[in-house]
Amino acid sequence: MKQTRRNLLKQFGAAGAIGLGSVGLSGTASAHVQDPYADRWVAADSSNYSNTNRSSNSINWVVIHVTQGSYSGAVSWLQNPDSNVSAQYVMRNSDGHTTQMVHNEDTAWHAGGTNYNAHSVGIEHEGWVGETNFTDALYQKSANIVSWLCDTYGISKTHPTGVAPCDARDGSGIIGHHQVPESDCGYNDHTDPGSTWDWNYFMSLVNGDSGGGGGNRFADGDRVTPTANLNTREQPGTDQPIVATISPSEVGEIMNGPIDKDGYTWWGVHWLDRNVWGWSVEQYLTDA
Repeated sequence: MKQTRRNLLKQFGAAGAIGLGSVGLSGTASAHVQDPYADRWVAADSSNYSNTNRSSNSINWVVIHVTQGSYSGAVSWLQNPDSNVSAQYVMRNSDGHTTQMVHNEDTAWHAGGTNYNAHSVGIEHEGWVGETNFTDALYQKSANIVSWLCDTYGISKTHPTGVAPCDARDGSGIIGHHQVPESDCGYNDHTDPGSTWDWNYFMSLVNGDSGGGGGNRFADGDRVTPTANLNTREQPGTDQPIVATISPSEVGEIMNGPIDKDGYTWWGVHWLDRNVWGWSVEQYLTDA
């Protein structure tokens, strides 16, 4: 019988199977760095990951996975104490809806080896290896998360080819699960994310080719809307007080900016639906 990736993850489980303020996710403990793009928090079973409180400079890699099953099934599996596996994020293909299940500071068991688990963040994407056509919504949401992870933890926004370094501390970047080295430093037996994952398109989104991060994307009077729940602040900067959390579909008008601060480009926006004015990050805005 063909082994599913889920069974492989279970087989290689605990033995080695595998702050910046929020600029949006609610439900996580305030001591943790909060991802502005994750839509909800559902904790993996505590026996399926290591509570390690990693420092930001110890996270070098983002590992791209495919669930080999449904979104809801993957979320349920990571809550099952029998699975002995976990990932920081699980994403739905139809719309990019994202559940965070392990805090980024903690070590998820996803990468196939304790060395890479300790120095990476794992993202599970709903689908089947080599079969699923991933949606633009999933690519964009995943790219938003990955770009934010890279900015927050100093991970290189590059996709190395070939097998990754034998020691996860010797490099940095965004890789597929199949690139995580075995103990002999060669390829492992996983194939995800597979042939239908468009690395060129994905990396173009990670690096802002969809329109973010240039400082000249908008002009005064442009109408914008958030791509996810987005905190708007009194002044540019991640340490500034939050004025309001703006939901997708709310419309604002660009009134000021751009200003570069804390690694982000900020725009002054008048949010028209509730008559709120504040500073919002360009990376998380799109044309209304």
